Amino acid sequence: MTAILIFILIVIGFNLIPQLIKTRLPKTGKLVVRLLITFSTIFLALTILLFNGFKLKGLYSNFIIGLIFILICLAYFALIKNSKKKIITVLLLIPMIIVCLFTLLFGQKISEYKINDKYKIEVTIGGFLACGENIGITKSTFVIFDREIFHESNLCLRGIRKIEIVDFNEKRADFLIYHNGELDSENPYKYEIENKNVW
Repeated sequence: MTAILIFILIVIGFNLIPQLIKTRLPKTGKLVVRLLITFSTIFLALTILLFNGFKLKGLYSNFIIGLIFILICLAYFALIKNSKKKIITVLLLIPMIIVCLFTLLFGQKISEYKINDKYKIEVTIGGFLACGENIGITKSTFVIFDREIFHESNLCLRGIRKIEIVDFNEKRADFLIYHNGELDSENPYKYEIENKNVW
């Protein structure tokens, strides 16, 4: 509840800046609006793809786009004069910003390890109730995307620093997961996945 109140106060505070500043920058305002439309569209498309298992390749790609989107939203709040159109835009942007903050805090890629030319295993931050980090296997798709084909969130391993691929074939996959040993004394943790038409 406190986080929601702080977020609302930040949004209101940024929207009050145009009332306090008398100098108008029309060219900058137009640029910010164009950037906002562009990055809102990109962020919305990537979020829909993310909920369908597709992520941009690269460790920080989704993080960078989400951060740019939030910064442009804040610039829009601070630079564009308050009007009915702006109020409607702010009301539409708030849910998108909340989703963006959620994806930046939870589900963010920490590391990824190449299995072969087609597959990778990645480690992501767990959610509110997760006892550890999540592990997923992704498959390279459409040149710039990795599609998640397997996800495991119940291992309760924290501080994963290395994943060693022991075996990966059509029937099964074996990994050694090196972690901080906080919640599980087995280190490295031997993890096996039986392939049930996953890859």
